[in-house]
Amino acid sequence: MNTMKWLLKREYWEHKGGYFWAPVVVSGLLALLTIGSMLFMTAAGGSGGFHLDGNNSAINLQQALGSISASEKIEFAKGLAVGYPAVAMPLMFTLGFVVFFYCLGSLYDERKDRSILFWKSLPVSDRDTVVSKALTALAVGPTIAVAFALALSLLVLFTLMVLASFHGLNLFGLVLGDKNFYLVIVQIVSFIPVYVLWALPTVGYLLFVSAWAKTKPFLWAVGVPVLGGLIITWVNALAGSPFVLERYWAVVGRGLGSVFPGSWLGQIGESGVSVNPDNAISLLLANTYGLLSTTDLWTGVAVGLAFLAGSVKMRRYRDEG
Repeated sequence: MNTMKWLLKREYWEHKGGYFWAPVVVSGLLALLTIGSMLFMTAAGGSGGFHLDGNNSAINLQQALGSISASEKIEFAKGLAVGYPAVAMPLMFTLGFVVFFYCLGSLYDERKDRSILFWKSLPVSDRDTVVSKALTALAVGPTIAVAFALALSLLVLFTLMVLASFHGLNLFGLVLGDKNFYLVIVQIVSFIPVYVLWALPTVGYLLFVSAWAKTKPFLWAVGVPVLGGLIITWVNALAGSPFVLERYWAVVGRGLGSVFPGSWLGQIGESGVSVNPDNAISLLLANTYGLLSTTDLWTGVAVGLAFLAGSVKMRRYRDEG
């Protein structure tokens, strides 16, 4: 257990640029854009950008906030209490790219720069090394990204409420007194276990290619399945066969894109589950955990574990060149 802790620390420090600084930069840009936009709208009366009356004439921010009725104020506060994490969605999308390229290069790079000779001289098994890389991609990275996402969301929310209070609209009591404000945080964190299972086949596949490829792992991991699909499509068109390629591309998409958070939403949509916008996150979380009863999820888990086992074998016997 102590060995695994140090292996995880090693992975974090060696890839701090992707797992720490990338969220810092993206969060900073999102904060700058959103908060900067709000400050711009409140500057000089906030007269720009508001066209709320029937004649499409501009109404400044102070007039707009002053015209909100008590019932509209409550509904607005409820919407903020539930939907404030939405501002951090680009941050979670960034996580998918970080995990993808981390897995694709982690085992290949140590052979490329020959650092594998040093690491194999230590009393650390190939199994523990591969598992530490998988855990970093599946658990450590998403946890850090979620922490940054929640911090960014809260910063933007509180900035909005402060600016609104300057214009006579006090939302603090309604938002902070809403149980959904706190429940949403727990719900967002609760997506991580499902992400671990859903992303496992992609993580396992990319680690396997990273351990196997002697050169250009990206072309092997992405180019081969895409080129194979194009060839099948071409042959299928020449033969005039009614063979449908949707399943093939679904497998390719599942194998390459499962590291992106929310990529399982298509699976939920196929099941015909409708999401109520009034309680979207709660229903989305319930439907997401409904994936635990599907064969697609557990087939992917089995495939991912098989790829991880293959990665251990490859790292053990692959030469350092």
